[in-house]
Amino acid sequence: MPSSERDLFTGVIQLANVLTRRLGPIFEKAKITPQQWSVLAALSDAGGPETLAALARRLNVTKQNMTGMMNRLEQQGLAERNGDPNDLRSTRVQLTRRGRNLVERLRPAYGEWLQTLGNERDLDALAKEIGRLIEELEG
Repeated sequence: MPSSERDLFTGVIQLANVLTRRLGPIFEKAKITPQQWSVLAALSDAGGPETLAALARRLNVTKQNMTGMMNRLEQQGLAERNGDPNDLRSTRVQLTRRGRNLVERLRPAYGEWLQTLGNERDLDALAKEIGRLIEELEG
């Protein structure tokens, strides 16, 4: 199907599949998936422990999906969960030292890969438009 005939939903799904396929080699050596990278990068950007629910909201996934991803990241020694001393019903998640080291090691390669997609201004504009669309759909 020519790209001019692609509807929005189909295009977004195809883009997600292509991005996942193209990013795979960057993360294969570290034995993580692009989805796991998104969790690790979000935890790194948080700068400290974050509730599992807040992380799930930030990444637009269900709490159940986030729990599964955290299980795998914990098994790999990249993230850890701890109880929230202020709310016994909540769990706080954070990177382990190994997880922080992995993010620091992979960020340059990820940044270089992003630069192959276009100039920073265009990518920023695209990211803002994607964010706006997500907010519109979530609203």
